[in-house]
Amino acid sequence: GKLNKAYQAIRQGARFIATNPDRTCPYEDGEIPDCAGMIGAIEAVTGKRVEIVVGKPSSITVDVILNTMKIPPEDCLLIGDRLSTDIFMGKNSGISTALVLTGVTKQEDLKCADIKPDYVFDSVGDLLQLVTVS
Repeated sequence: GKLNKAYQAIRQGARFIATNPDRTCPYEDGEIPDCAGMIGAIEAVTGKRVEIVVGKPSSITVDVILNTMKIPPEDCLLIGDRLSTDIFMGKNSGISTALVLTGVTKQEDLKCADIKPDYVFDSVGDLLQLVTVS
C-alpha cells in the first residue's frame, strides 16, 4: 500500500517531507490517526527522520500564500481546531487566530495551554460574529 510506496521511494533516494505533525484528526465518531502515525511508521522502517514539515505549524505555507496573494499578515485570520499546529502557526506568522471547538481542542484545554488564540468559537458558524456590516 501507501506505506510500502513511501518506503520504496525513500530507499531509492526520495526526500522525506511531511505535511503536518497532527497525531489525530477529528472524525464523526471521535478521532482517527493522522499524519504523525505515517511519519512514525516511515521513520521506523527507513531509519530516516522527516526532513521538514511544510504545512502547519511551519510558516512555509503561510509565507507562500501571503507572498503570492500580496496580503500582509495583519489582514488575515487563521482558523483552526488545534492549538499546537493551527494556532501556533498563525501566532508564529503574525496572523490573528481563531480556535473553533468543533475539532480536537476543547474549552478545558485552554486553561493550561501555552498557546492562546485571539478568538475562541464553538463552531465555524460562530465566526460570523467577527463580520461587521458597514
